[in-house]
Amino acid sequence: MRARSLIALASLAAATASSVVPVPARAEKVCAWSIPVEMIDKVYSGNAHAGQPFKFRVTEDAARDDGTKIPSGSIGYGVVRGASAAGRHNHDGSIAIEPRYIMVPNAKGGGNERIEVTMNPMLPVMWTPTEPLLNKAASHVPLPVPGLIMTGVNTVRWGRNITLGPGFKFTVLPVENLSTNAPVC
Repeated sequence: MRARSLIALASLAAATASSVVPVPARAEKVCAWSIPVEMIDKVYSGNAHAGQPFKFRVTEDAARDDGTKIPSGSIGYGVVRGASAAGRHNHDGSIAIEPRYIMVPNAKGGGNERIEVTMNPMLPVMWTPTEPLLNKAASHVPLPVPGLIMTGVNTVRWGRNITLGPGFKFTVLPVENLSTNAPVC
């Protein structure tokens, strides 16, 4: 019985060792490339409105599937898709941004080329501040009194606004890269 176990274990180890494929020193991406960017302008949910323009900057060198270079520092433009200011009853403000395009130097000569982009689909559509800590702390208590107290407090408490400003990082995708049906990196 013990000999059979050892033979089975040895054959399993041999099969595993033969099926291991060496990893190349530098693997190429096989996915829709995301472009890391950060906000330049400040968008504040207290006074933002749909259609308001904003600017962002590419933070790392990138490229499209066709080889077009997107250098770090390239400026991109977008619009606020929707915004809601904070209000009574603990209603937090929210912002939805829609990056539209990045301007890059044209490789064929002077001028700039416009590269259409969209928000990375792996990121949230709406940005909001986190839930208040007191609300989280009292939400799991099964007693009616804390729930009633929180309801009373939230009736008069104003929610919080959110600011997406310089340094806020997110990623965008070139629109033509979405047609590759590859996973998003």
